[in-house]
Amino acid sequence: MTEKKPHPDDPRKKDADMEEKKRKEQDDYLEEALEETFPASDPIAPGHVTDSKK
Repeated sequence: MTEKKPHPDDPRKKDADMEEKKRKEQDDYLEEALEETFPASDPIAPGHVTDSKK
């Protein structure tokens, strides 16, 4: 049985895309923080991604 793909205008697809974008953004911030602090002995202090459009 094949999995039915959501229609491109389906709000659930848009929500999933936004969540993926937020995860990617968080990962990019963490990667940058790691690069900026390397090789320091103190661990990074990850923040929380906030929606700047609110």
